[in-house]
Amino acid sequence: MRITMVIGNLGGGGAERVCANLANAWAASGRDVTLLTALPGACVYQVDPRVQWRRLDRGGEITPRSLAPVLRVLRADRCTNLRFQAGLLTLLRDAILATEPDVVISHLTMTNIRVLAAMQETGIPVIACEHTDVTRVPMGGWGAERTALYRRARTVVATHEVCAGWLARHGARAVAIPNPLLPPVGTFPGRRAGRPRAVMLTRLAAEKRPGMAVRAFARTELRDWELHIHGDGPLRAQTERLIEEWAPGRVLLHPFSSEPYRILREADLFVSASMVEGFGNAIWEALACAVPVVAMDCGASVRSLVRHGLDGLLVRPDTTTALMEALASLMSDDARRAQLQPSVVERFPFQAAMAKWEEVLAA
Repeated sequence: MRITMVIGNLGGGGAERVCANLANAWAASGRDVTLLTALPGACVYQVDPRVQWRRLDRGGEITPRSLAPVLRVLRADRCTNLRFQAGLLTLLRDAILATEPDVVISHLTMTNIRVLAAMQETGIPVIACEHTDVTRVPMGGWGAERTALYRRARTVVATHEVCAGWLARHGARAVAIPNPLLPPVGTFPGRRAGRPRAVMLTRLAAEKRPGMAVRAFARTELRDWELHIHGDGPLRAQTERLIEEWAPGRVLLHPFSSEPYRILREADLFVSASMVEGFGNAIWEALACAVPVVAMDCGASVRSLVRHGLDGLLVRPDTTTALMEALASLMSDDARRAQLQPSVVERFPFQAAMAKWEEVLAA
C-alpha cells in the first residue's frame, strides 16, 4: 500500500507529532509512505529515512486538466470560500497524484478541506484526520464547506467518540481513534534536586491561554516553586511581559522542544490552561511520565485523560481563581501529589491506536 500523508508543516504541534508517528510506524511495517507538506519550514521530529518527504511547489504550473474537476466540485458543494484557492487546490492535486498513492491521509481542518476538494474525481480514497474538538471550535463561514467536503471523505478520524459522533450527525463517516503516542523509554533517574517545578508544554496562542497560567501560578504565592513554559507562538512577546509583571524569576519561558520527555522527567506538576484540546498530547505525555496534571476542564478528550482525583485535578469553573486554587492545593501538599497515580499508557496504548488505524485502512 502506498500512503501519502498531507499536512501544513512539521514544525511542531500535536497533529504534526501524530503525523510523524503514523508515518514512521507504517514505513517500519513495509509500506511506501510519502509526507507532503504544503508550507515551508523544517521538520522538528525524527522521521524514518524510508519516508519520502516532499514540499508543495506553490509556484508550479496550473494545468487546465486538473483545474476543471476542482472547479466542478467547488460549484457542486457551493464552496464559495475555496473558489479563491482553486489554483492552489490544482497544484495540490497534481502534487498528490505525482506520489501515486493508494490512499491519501490529511491532517488538520483546513488541509482536510483542501485535500478533499483537490482529490475529487481521482478515485483515490481520502481519510481526513480532525485534530480539533469540533464540538467546541466554531468554523464561521467555513463550516458549511467543511460539512459538505467531509461527506466526501472515505473516513473522518476524530480523537474522541464525542467528536466522532458530532461529525457523524453532520453526515461524515467518522470513527474515533485516540492519538497514537509513544511512551518514554527507559527508567526515570528520579527528580532533580532544587526548587519544585511546574511545567507547561504549549503553543503560545490564545486558545492555550498561557497568560491565565502565569497569573494563576503567580497568585499562589508559593515562592519556592518555579513554572517552566516551553513553547513558541504569536503570544510570546505578550507572555514575556506578563511574566515580568506578575512573576519575574519564578516563571521561566523556553523555546519549543521536540523532546518533551526530557523536560517532563524533571517536572513535579504539569499545567494546562487550554480552553480547547483536540486530544491533549502534552497532557498524555506528562501522565506517561507519572507527572500529576492540573488542567482546565475543556472537553471530553481532556476528561478522558485526566481522571479527577486519580491522575490530577480538572479545574471548574473556567476562571483564573479556580486554576490558582487547584495549583496551590497540589503545590503545597507533597503527600497529596504522591498519592496521585497517573495512568494513560495502559488506557491509551500506541498499539491499540495503530490497530484501529489498520481497520480504517482495510475498510
